[in-house]
Amino acid sequence: MWAANGDKLLSASKESACGSIAEWNKQMLSRQFPYVTFILCISTFIVSLAVNDTISGTLAGQIKVPELEPYGGYTLEHLLNFELWRLLVSQFIHVKQFHMFYNVLSLFVLGCLLETRMSRFVFVSIWFLAGSAGTFVSTFTVPAPWNLGTGGSQGILALAAAGVVLYASGQLRTKITAFVLGWVIFPAFVLDIIYAENHLPKPGHIVSFALGLLIALFYVRKSVTR
Repeated sequence: MWAANGDKLLSASKESACGSIAEWNKQMLSRQFPYVTFILCISTFIVSLAVNDTISGTLAGQIKVPELEPYGGYTLEHLLNFELWRLLVSQFIHVKQFHMFYNVLSLFVLGCLLETRMSRFVFVSIWFLAGSAGTFVSTFTVPAPWNLGTGGSQGILALAAAGVVLYASGQLRTKITAFVLGWVIFPAFVLDIIYAENHLPKPGHIVSFALGLLIALFYVRKSVTR
């Protein structure tokens, strides 16, 4: 009788322990997998290619900036008409799909580094808020009808700026982090300087990068004071 009861208790303890380990593993996987990054990358890839195919008839056919207006490209006038959905969708669509592929890859590697190191809410807030701000500013720097706000570069540079803050604060100071940040930031600003008429970084890129720095600095400071 005592042996039977002991076996039952031991079996129950094992089941409880296995259940606890399984639940812990599930929680750790949930924390470590960059779900938001995955969703943003897939959304950018699908939406940008679908729009390009709709306009040109092929996934990588040549299109022009004004042609993106019905699909999410925007100016101040669109926002004044409360077409706020464009703030999100505009960051998925691209004029050049090669640029889109580079942006998706940049977003993926940045997200794998940053998303699980900070609150997912902070991560997506930096991408959306700072990215939208930079895209909005860019609409004032180009003459119509080429002044539609589109592309994911602004949000990606904002996240890269957040990575700089985490690297400088010691929260993410690794060689791979330094490499990824350099790989994302350096080409963006160098290409701006080479191809811009005034040979200066694009204002939209500067605004997004600066806002990414500010939001990340606030997050790091708040997390340290807890």
